[in-house]
Amino acid sequence: MGKYFALTLINLNLFASFGGLGGMGGFGPDIDHNPTYRHRSQNQKQEVTKCTISRGDRNFDLNKTNYQLDDLFALVSTTSKGKDVINKIKPLFERGELKIKNLSQFERQRRGLSQRTSALFDFTMETPTIYIGLEDELGLVAHFFVHEATHALDELIPQEYEVDMIYYNTFKDFQRLFGLDLEPMKELTPYETSKMYEIYELKERNRAQHAYRAERFAFDQQGIFTNQALEANDCYEEYISQHRERNKLKLYRHTPDDHIFNAYGINKDYL
Repeated sequence: MGKYFALTLINLNLFASFGGLGGMGGFGPDIDHNPTYRHRSQNQKQEVTKCTISRGDRNFDLNKTNYQLDDLFALVSTTSKGKDVINKIKPLFERGELKIKNLSQFERQRRGLSQRTSALFDFTMETPTIYIGLEDELGLVAHFFVHEATHALDELIPQEYEVDMIYYNTFKDFQRLFGLDLEPMKELTPYETSKMYEIYELKERNRAQHAYRAERFAFDQQGIFTNQALEANDCYEEYISQHRERNKLKLYRHTPDDHIFNAYGINKDYL
C-alpha cells in the first residue's frame, strides 16, 4: 500500500498553484477556464455574423482582431463594471507595475499551452503580466480580460500562493525525510504512509480552497460585466450565442461551480 501511495503522489501534480497547472512556465500562472471559442478538435473558429455595436459616441466591431489595447479598454469601459476595472488597471499598467501582452503562439508553446487557452495572469514574473489573445475577437476578449484583470487586482492571490508553497515545501520535506526523493518506489511503513497522506491532504485542501476562492470571485466579476454588456438591444447577445453554438464558447452570465471544478481540477470535497 505504501509503495502504491508513493507512486501515486509522484505522478500527481505536486505544485501548489492556481488552476492546478504549476510548473508550466513557472509558478503561479492562472490559466483561464477554457473560455476560448475553440472546440477540442478545432484549431480554427467558424465565422459568425458580423456585429458592430454603438456605445456612446463610438462604434465597436466585435469581430475585429489584431486591435490596440486602447480599443479593448474602450469596449470594456462601456459598462459600469468594466469601467471600474479599467480605472484600477490602467494606472498600474501606465506605471509599469503590470504588463499586458499578447498570448502569442510562441508564448503558448513556451508554456506548453494548447490553443484552447485564451488568457492567463502570471503574478510570479518580475512584473505581473496579463496575457490575452489579441488575435482573438475583440467582442470575446473583453470578457476574458475582465476575468484576468480581476485576478491582477486580487490582493489575496499572492498571499494564498505563499501559503500554498509552504505546504508544498513541507510535503517535499517529508518526501526527503522518508527517502522518497532518492527512492520513489520505496515501501513506506504504516506510520510514514499516514504522515504522507496527512500532509498531502493539507496541501491539496489549501490549494483547492484558494483556487476556488480566486476563480469564483473572478468569474462572478466577469459575469457582472457580461450581463451589463449584453443588456443593450443590439447584436452583441446574438454574436455571443453564435459563438456558443458554432465554436463551443464557454462564456456564462453566471459560471456554475461545476465548470470551475472541472476546468481547474478542484476537488469540491475539500471546500
